[in-house]
Amino acid sequence: MTIRRRITRIVKANRSAAVEAKQDPRVEAQNAQAAQRALLDQARRGAADVAAHHHRVGLAANEAAAYLNRVEAAVAAAVQRGDDDAARAAIRESMTARRRLDTLTAQLREAEQQARRLHEDVQRLEHRVRQNAMEYDAMVARRAAAQAAIGVHEALASSSREAASIEAARHRAELEVRRFEAQARAREELSWSDPSSPRLQQAFEELEAEASVQQQLDELKRRDHRGGPPARY
Repeated sequence: MTIRRRITRIVKANRSAAVEAKQDPRVEAQNAQAAQRALLDQARRGAADVAAHHHRVGLAANEAAAYLNRVEAAVAAAVQRGDDDAARAAIRESMTARRRLDTLTAQLREAEQQARRLHEDVQRLEHRVRQNAMEYDAMVARRAAAQAAIGVHEALASSSREAASIEAARHRAELEVRRFEAQARAREELSWSDPSSPRLQQAFEELEAEASVQQQLDELKRRDHRGGPPARY
């Protein structure tokens, strides 16, 4: 392998490791659960195969036991007839049947033990898968709750900042209103102190008009008191 190819493989390996390190923990948990479920399915299939083997061995053992009973019955019948040759042949066959039955019985016990162990293993694996699933669901719920809490805290912080901004804006508006009111009062005061202001001129005109009206009224009263004709204006 050339140096260039080695460096390329090292770079790719480092990139793969970096990608795996950045992988979402939830994805890792889901992958682990999927692998456990696959192993559980495999264990179930193995347990089913062992159970089927146990059933087949049991059937074969039952058949061997029935055959042994028939051979032993044949031995007894041959002995009762006095047929030594048939009895010896039946005894040899019964011995073979006995060995086959013993072998099948041993296989049946082994298959039964194996099936029991696999059944217990499957149960433990099922419990583990369920436990991991519950822990994963709890982790997802905790993660969602933590995210919700973060969102609430962020909303509260944002609300506090907005409230502070609103209070600052209200304070600025209050200061501006006060400034406008002060300017209005100042202008009103200046309008009375300036002799050339229209407001002061209007006030003088109103006073002069009121004085003229009062003068005419006084004149009318005097003439009316003397009995003379009213004056024309």
